[in-house]
Amino acid sequence: MRMPAKGWAVVALAVALGAADRGRAQSQDETTRAQAEIQQALTTFLIAFNNLDWPAFRKCFAPDVTMFHPAPPNVRRIDSAQEFEKAWLGVFARIRKNSGRDTAPYMNLKPQDLKIQLLSKDIALVTFHLVDANVLSRRTVVLRRGVEGWKIVHIHASNVTMP
Repeated sequence: MRMPAKGWAVVALAVALGAADRGRAQSQDETTRAQAEIQQALTTFLIAFNNLDWPAFRKCFAPDVTMFHPAPPNVRRIDSAQEFEKAWLGVFARIRKNSGRDTAPYMNLKPQDLKIQLLSKDIALVTFHLVDANVLSRRTVVLRRGVEGWKIVHIHASNVTMP
């Protein structure tokens, strides 16, 4: 028995719709997986930063990382490995000194209003706030997925004094 042309059109449409649904489900699974991986990368970064663990902290960043730091003496864009290390090691020393602690953790950073936006399958934009007394610290972090997972390629940090 031969199927009429109209019947084949219905079958083709059903197959196409089924493939589209599978594609959407697969895309949704990939997005969910990527967001979980990004969240884990951020958690690793924050733990290393809270503990002032330089080797673990440095592994969170891509070799070609850039940064806008929120305070002097680092007022210009930092975009070389040497400047990056010098800037962060200075920050670590100041935090360690001002924390009044002899052991980790030296801080307790708690991101608020965290938002993860996948810009592509391998690029993510993350924004959040940190609040300390009357200072609102705004952070924008760009991550790129590579063979070693999600790495930070840029941080833009700014602080606003709240009334």
